[in-house]
Amino acid sequence: MPRRILIAAALLTFGTSMLRAGEPAGAPLPLSELMGHVMQRNAVQFWAWSATETDAAGTRSAEPRTAEQWEDAESDALTLRQLALVLKAPSYDPGDPRWARLASDLEAAASAAADAAERKDVAALIRTGEAVNDRCVACHLVFAPQLETKPPPVPL
Repeated sequence: MPRRILIAAALLTFGTSMLRAGEPAGAPLPLSELMGHVMQRNAVQFWAWSATETDAAGTRSAEPRTAEQWEDAESDALTLRQLALVLKAPSYDPGDPRWARLASDLEAAASAAADAAERKDVAALIRTGEAVNDRCVACHLVFAPQLETKPPPVPL
């Protein structure tokens, strides 16, 4: 078993034994915690692989360059895919059929992103990163519109 998996398994075992007093084992995180601490953090990590920065010194890309960086980008995308599956769990489903469809759309976009990273395809990684973002925004517009700001109207 690879070292990373062993470490993750040990942390998971330790973490579940340290649940707050009174919280039943296996209790899901509140949706706001899942989205704000887990989903958002991982999405930002994933999107960082397709970031570019432009300033007076020129334009720089954060695209993966090493095998380890590509592996990390793929891992970030696969984590987003798994989180989309978590969102479909009964404990998070608000009973609106749009929820499961939007979660499935995110799952598909994240799967495509993982495939792009596995192929080491920068253009596809950027495209799929935008697709993941589009799926996040689509869900927010339906279920958490306060998270999305609409641009001001164009003055005429």
